Amino acid sequence: MNARATPHHLRSPLRYLELLSRAAIHVDAHLDAELDAQELAQRAAMSRHHFHRIFHAYFGLTVGGYLGWRRLRRACELLGEPGGAPVLDVAQSVGFASAQALAKAMRRELGTTPSAVRAGAEPDWDAYFRRRRIPDAAPAAGETAPPLHPRWSAAPAFDALCATGQGMQGGTMVRAAGEGLGRLLPALQEAGLMQQMTHLISAMPEEPQGPDDPHCRMWNGAIFGLSLSGSTGHSLRPPIPLRQAQLHWQHWPAGRYAVFTHVGAYDGLHDLWKTIYRHWVPATGYRLRDVPGFDLYLNDPRDTPPDHLRTELYLPME
Repeated sequence: MNARATPHHLRSPLRYLELLSRAAIHVDAHLDAELDAQELAQRAAMSRHHFHRIFHAYFGLTVGGYLGWRRLRRACELLGEPGGAPVLDVAQSVGFASAQALAKAMRRELGTTPSAVRAGAEPDWDAYFRRRRIPDAAPAAGETAPPLHPRWSAAPAFDALCATGQGMQGGTMVRAAGEGLGRLLPALQEAGLMQQMTHLISAMPEEPQGPDDPHCRMWNGAIFGLSLSGSTGHSLRPPIPLRQAQLHWQHWPAGRYAVFTHVGAYDGLHDLWKTIYRHWVPATGYRLRDVPGFDLYLNDPRDTPPDHLRTELYLPME
């Protein structure tokens, strides 16, 4: 292990739960307010980028999903009280602008209405969670998840030429990857840059809101000149028209990474990321940099069987 690249232990697993609980308690105490994601991350003493992923790993809901659940839960409690407040007052006390806005949210999320809940109907909470839960890939009978033993890497700063794909379907980003690569690779081919490319990578700048989130983005990028796996060369930005192909340059600063290796089809990558955030990060107590992690693809899916695909997951560490 490279000692220079190894981050410091700064937090225990219980410390992570305590910090996340601070944010959750703040949400519960301010349901009537506009809650800023940056403020919640600061209350948890985490970077905004990784706070969302660790919160999701612990609670099984995104920050937005947790906030919506707590607001609707509190509204239903108030509506169920004997001689309760008017629906407008209930709505405004949990952050909805009007009684109509609350009623619309309850119909959409819970299959019910304020008047029905007031009359004793039970909201369909299972529907709320089903819509937001991204299922884990279940191991075969008798199998357990393999232990995670990353290698450590100190990487220089680099730029990646990226195309954005959009949309999670069925808990995977395969569609988004296809959309992004469908713009990136033809543009590289046309510009004569395929031979200069050293890596293909992908990164998700935000956490998906559920297994079928049409707005979740994925950056699909190409690195030139620098070999991260071989620790040779230096990052280049060859000239290429950006606007016509809807491309952009994305910068990653120099720093340490914990690097995990995934062997198998790409639809298992999201599961491994969740395992890292749910188990490995809290168990080790390492601090994370406020930089997106990324997948680095080591072989070509066009001539590699899915079971033999190798991908490295780079998690930025302080």
